[in-house]
Amino acid sequence: MNADEPPMEDQAAACYGMEALVGEVAQASAHLELQLRNLMEAPLDSKHASLVAAGLAVGDLIDTYTVLLKVNKEINEAQRAEGLALLSGLKDLLNTRHNLVHGVVAIGEPPSDEAFPEPVIQIATVVSKRRKPETSITVTKTDSEKTVKELTKRAHAILHWAAENLPDQLHRHQINS
Repeated sequence: MNADEPPMEDQAAACYGMEALVGEVAQASAHLELQLRNLMEAPLDSKHASLVAAGLAVGDLIDTYTVLLKVNKEINEAQRAEGLALLSGLKDLLNTRHNLVHGVVAIGEPPSDEAFPEPVIQIATVVSKRRKPETSITVTKTDSEKTVKELTKRAHAILHWAAENLPDQLHRHQINS
């Protein structure tokens, strides 16, 4: 062990904290996705709305609800603008979440040409049929904590906005099975 390196116990504690943070990101994004699915059901005016919402990927939920929000005649322009603002930037936030949750994670030292004052996660994103391969990215603990806070904040804001602006639409009859 190098004299400049922290003791192994400190490194292990930092690694566990980062791993736990990835779990918090996953939990916060699941909460956000639940709110988006519930929100999607409201303007469809169909007893099959929950089935439609269940079958859409999160990006499709955002796109579809954005279109529905733009044409919804049951809300005013101020409500529409507020709802659209809640949806703006969600795809970027969810992309960050995707990289943290689905990437190949290596916790430890940052690349030698970069200096970070805190633990970092090195992420090599997993290649899927929808994403092009990326090189590894470095995410700090602070960045990860901000992602958790922003996902949670957006989920709560969407729930609050829907309850305040769509009370009748939220109580339409839905098929639950």
